[in-house]
Amino acid sequence: MKLKPADGRAVRDPVKGQLLPADGAEVELNAFWRRRLRDYDVVEVTDTTASSITTASTASTATADTTTIPGATS
Repeated sequence: MKLKPADGRAVRDPVKGQLLPADGAEVELNAFWRRRLRDYDVVEVTDTTASSITTASTASTATADTTTIPGATS
């Protein structure tokens, strides 16, 4: 699970002995990290890149209806 410190927090990784990076790090979900989540010291990092790409590609493929009607003039 990828976690990052909540805004205004600094959390030390007990395994590495270093502060958790602001952009987050993969950690093994154990009792320590569950407590940090419960106490709002850390938040889960979700992957928004995939959903952004999907939204952008959906928007770019949406086009106006350009169906021509036989006999109609423009």
